[in-house]
Parts: sequence; structure tokens; C-alpha cells
Amino acid sequence: MQKGMKGNMEQLNPVEKKKVIVDLPGGRQVIFGIAANIEDLITDLSDEDKVPCWADIWPAAHGLAHYLWEEEAIGLGKRIMELGAGMGLPGIVCALKGAEVTLSDFNPTALEMASENARQNGIKVRLLQEDWRSFSCREQFDFILASDILYDPKLNPFLGQIFSHNTHPGGTILVAHPHRKATCEFIEDCAVYGLREVKRDLREIKLTEETLLPRYEIVINALQPAGAPRE
Repeated sequence: MQKGMKGNMEQLNPVEKKKVIVDLPGGRQVIFGIAANIEDLITDLSDEDKVPCWADIWPAAHGLAHYLWEEEAIGLGKRIMELGAGMGLPGIVCALKGAEVTLSDFNPTALEMASENARQNGIKVRLLQEDWRSFSCREQFDFILASDILYDPKLNPFLGQIFSHNTHPGGTILVAHPHRKATCEFIEDCAVYGLREVKRDLREIKLTEETLLPRYEIVINALQPAGAPRE
């Protein structure tokens, strides 16, 4: 496991896992381990930093994974960072296509589990433990993946700054969400961060595991730096 830029990963307590098989377009399957019982990981609901949203694969991640698997621009040599990676599905899909992938998350247990998920699918990823509120990474990437992370108006400005600073001038930010209000508002105001929307896609996702709804419509917004050449 490669360590994050902010120092050693702390010693982690083991998490009971269950296996999930994720179907991609064309019949490809990837195998993931996720938390068997998220409620077991809750220690303090009053502290947002301790709510284990990272421990599952959410519908937006499925939608973005399908999009990335079919996106011709994702491939060998592309440098990609997934923010709030959690279990790492979108980033791992990019790595399966030959991209150089960095999975970033605030929670070290999430990174450890995402690293295991990458290994059991036969690929390697780089790990980066960072807090969006004090993001120190200064690297720039061809693609930044943001799967249902723009849900908190208090945190969204920090993400806007990361998008601006860490996207290559000709790069793209891919934002996936289930028509989330706070995300739509961010997209509408993305010019504040020197960004513009260049493309919008919709993916209907049917999930077989137990979820609140069997089907979700996932929006994928592609953003680029405002000065980048138009396609």
C-alpha cells in the first residue's frame, strides 16, 4: 500500500466485509469488498467526520463507473484522481483501462479497503489521505472524479478550489450525482472557480443488492477549466 502524502497511515481496526459483484457494460464484472454492516462503524452521529459514508458503493459510483468504462478518453497513461473515493469503484474502473489512478479519501480505513479492492481485481492504485479543508496535494490530473461528494454546501467551496488547482489546464472534472440539489447549485455556479460545464450525460442504474430504490437516474456533469480549448 502506498502511503498518503501527509504521512503514515494509522493502524486500522479490521472491518467485517461482504462481497459485492459489480456489473459493467459489455459483461465485465469487478469484485469488491464493502462493509457488512455500516451501523457497526458509527461511533458519533453528531460528528460529520465520523459518519461512515465511505463504507458502501453508492448509486452515483455505479453510474460513473458505467460511464468511465465506455469513455474512450479514459485509458493508458491518463492521470486520474478520485476524491472521496470510499471503496474506489470509479477509480478502479479507470485503472482497469490502464490509467494511473490516485484514490484520495479522508478516512484511512476507506483507503485500506479500496486498496484491497484494487488488488483483488489485479491492479495497483496510489493512495492519498487528505482533508478537503486543508488539501495539500499540488499535483495536476487529466481527470478528477467526484462521485456524489458535492452534497454539503459548507464543503463544496473547498472542492471547487481543489478542482481549480488540481485539474490540468486541458483536463476534466467528472461529477456524478442523483439529481442532488446542492450539486446542481454548484454546477450552476462553477464559473466562480474558473470552470465551465462542457457536457452532461444521464445513466439509469439498476441495482440488484438491497437499496432504498431499485433504479436511479445518475447525472454526470463534465467540467473543464474555463480557459481550456472547447472540444
